[in-house]
Amino acid sequence: MFLRKKIIYVILKLLKKANQRMLAKETTIISIGDFVDVYQKWKQKGLGKFLSLFHLQANKRVSGKWDSYQASSDFWIIPELQAYWNQKISGNLAVEYEEYVAKKYLREQKGLKILSIGCGEGVHERNLAKHLKNSEIIGVDLSEKRIQIATEKAKDEQLHIRYFAEDFRKLDLLKGSFDVVLFSSSLHHFSSLSRFLKEDIRPLLKNNGYLVVYEYCGPNRLQWKNSQLQQANVLLKQLPKSYKMLIDGSTIKKKVYRPGLLRMLLVDPSEAPDSSNLRKAIHQNFEIIEEKMLGWNILHILLKGIAHNFLDSTNQTKEWLHFLIKKEEEFVLKTKETDAIFGVYQKKER
Repeated sequence: MFLRKKIIYVILKLLKKANQRMLAKETTIISIGDFVDVYQKWKQKGLGKFLSLFHLQANKRVSGKWDSYQASSDFWIIPELQAYWNQKISGNLAVEYEEYVAKKYLREQKGLKILSIGCGEGVHERNLAKHLKNSEIIGVDLSEKRIQIATEKAKDEQLHIRYFAEDFRKLDLLKGSFDVVLFSSSLHHFSSLSRFLKEDIRPLLKNNGYLVVYEYCGPNRLQWKNSQLQQANVLLKQLPKSYKMLIDGSTIKKKVYRPGLLRMLLVDPSEAPDSSNLRKAIHQNFEIIEEKMLGWNILHILLKGIAHNFLDSTNQTKEWLHFLIKKEEEFVLKTKETDAIFGVYQKKER
């Protein structure tokens, strides 16, 4: 234990000066937060499990990351925030975006063909299938483990959904055959987004087919702006100690850091390579039907690692969440920026 902490301390001291020069550029090569995260994962999973995430091949690092991924303390697990985003999208705290899209855009159409790219464990396809009977729904993801889970859950719920553990570009998908292509927190994992949408996604859709996205569209490689970090750290200091406890139950989150590029590339080279251009890329290739700003500029980074403390439904927790939501809304209004969007777009022949 002592040796582990000593090694981390020495490395941090050597890197501190280098990182200070990068701060003005709002980019970090290696951050203190990287070592905090690594240390926490080391404690939770053990060294062997942690090292198994690293592969020489980039695609294996991506699939390996998602095979072992657990959303134990990410902000999107908080029910109060889920309801807040539902309200922003559908106008109803209890109506998720899949139901909203199905009822508003797709209900009158028969025999729909839907492709979900980066489907994970399949929750979005299952939600769509419940509202769109007799539709052909295909889910694709690189993670074999998550596809296995998605397949089993669809079977348990008696939903006919086909799943593939593969890069969708390697599948024999008929061009011009899909009514809907869905990305839910997966589009931002692709690079050169304008070209990707033009060459790989538009051809799959029928004319007038829909692109539906629920996506991160913030800084590339999660290189948070200084203004985001400053506001998140101001709010972190205001939180009671009980809400700042990390998942290990013994460590307090003391500061919000920008993740280092080196660790991100080593663990998941697909993470947000061109995310800051996501909205622009969509607008260049599709007609906007509706688009809504979801925020995430502050809550995403502030609640990372401590979200599990906000899962109860006590009045105190709700009050703190409403306070944090208000502060993020003020930040978005002031900066006119959003790190996440929900959108429905349409393919029009040009």
